[in-house]
Parts: sequence; C-alpha cells; structure tokens
Amino acid sequence: MKIVKKTLFYILASLVALQFLLPLIWMILSSFKIDEVIYKDIDTIFAFVPRFSDLSFDSYVELLGFYNIFKNVGNSLIYASVTVVVGLTINSLAGYALARFKFPFKDWILIFIIALMIVPIEATILPLFLVVNEMGLINTIPGYLLPFIINVMNIFLFRQHFLSFPGELIESGKIDGLSEVGCFFRIVMPSSLNMYITVGILTFLASWNDFLWPVMALSNADLMPIQVALNAVFADTYNIFTSHMMAALTIVTIPIVILYIIFQKYIVEGSMQSGIK
Repeated sequence: MKIVKKTLFYILASLVALQFLLPLIWMILSSFKIDEVIYKDIDTIFAFVPRFSDLSFDSYVELLGFYNIFKNVGNSLIYASVTVVVGLTINSLAGYALARFKFPFKDWILIFIIALMIVPIEATILPLFLVVNEMGLINTIPGYLLPFIINVMNIFLFRQHFLSFPGELIESGKIDGLSEVGCFFRIVMPSSLNMYITVGILTFLASWNDFLWPVMALSNADLMPIQVALNAVFADTYNIFTSHMMAALTIVTIPIVILYIIFQKYIVEGSMQSGIK
C-alpha cells in the first residue's frame, strides 16, 4: 500500500512538473524553427519533440542582426547584481539591528515595516516617480536603482533569521576583541550564508523580471534592461516574427535557469531555515 501511494505521488508530481515544463520546451524548440514550421507543428507532438531536420539558428542570427539583445542582457545583469550586493548589505544590517538591539520606537518601526509589506507596488509607483523626477534622477542609473535597494520584505526576513542566531557566537567574538560591526561581518554574515543566498536569489529574480519601474524610469535605449528592451522588440511587427520572439525569450531565460541550477540546494535550505516555505 505504501509503494502504491509513493508511486501515485511521483506520477502526480511528474504531471505537475510537466505542466510547467511544456511551455518552456515549446519556447526553446520554436526558437530554432521558422514561423511556418512553428504553426504547422503547433497542434502536433512535434511542438514538444525535436525534429532535427527543421531546426536551425536562423532566428537567432536574424534577431541579433536587428537588435543588440546582449547589451540589454548585460544591463540587467549589472542592475540586478548591484541591487543584490548593496541591498543585501543594507537590508541585513537593518534586520540585524531590529533583531539584536534595543532602541526607542523599535516595535513601531517593525510594525511600520510589516504594514509596508502589504502595500502593492502599483500604489506607490506614481509618488515614487514624482520624487525621483524632482531629484532630477529620471533616466539615470541611480534613479533606477536607488528606490529598490531598501526592501522591507528582505529586512523582515533577515530580522526573523537573526532572532534565532546564537548569541554565544557573537559574545565569543567580542571576547576575542571584535567590535559589534566586526562580529556582524566576520561571524554573523559567514554563518548565515544560506539565508543571504536565498534572499539574494529572490532579489535578483525580482530585479531581472521587473518591468513597471524600469519602463517609467528609463527611456534611453542604451540603459534599458532586457525586459523593457523586449517590449520594444515585440512591438516591431515589420522585422520580428514568432521565431524571433521565442529566440529572444530563450536568451532571457538562460541566466535564470543557470542561477537556479547552481543555487538550487541553497534555495531549498534557505527557505526552510527562514520559515518562508
């Protein structure tokens, strides 16, 4: 009976996984076909099974001839990396202070942070745009990055993690002569690596997939991240076809897949430790 339940579980899990994988497989295969073959195969098994005689790199060659996609991919990688590195440092310091120190209005600050977590970005995006515009930072990289360096969700996650951090490790560091800041960077941060990787991946994905703020903050084509550049590519109905769109989407998906493959172990462990699973 136990074997039957286990078999049924794996069959059900495989079907659910297949539901998410099939669109990805169709996208990748279609990126190597011409439009006529894509629509001919769309209601057959060959939409998901490769027929090597129909596959070529023509759509990639033609797409890269029209648009410099890799420049926008590079922009996104730089923006996401800066957001992760700077954001992790600032947000973890804020979470550590909320978890370990006593200071006036600490509980009210925490309540304010939790309240901000439930406010949708759509409700704050226009005031945010007006503030950044008044500062003269619209269409600049600082204007694009600064508003999202501070993340209340990440501060809360770090605060929850540091609440259970062993105080004995910090006290032993102080006995060895480390300052409070030294204890944080030399003991707390290395001991919380899984948490940092988990929050870092979530931050990277949010930055990589963001569209609303970059389309408002950046109009210079040379500064656009890939998600905004894709919108311009898809709007070009004269030069761009379905195979080109699938090629562009495949290029955009590759960094995310690589990221997940490398850090899959840390994503699961970090999620379990932070209690967000």
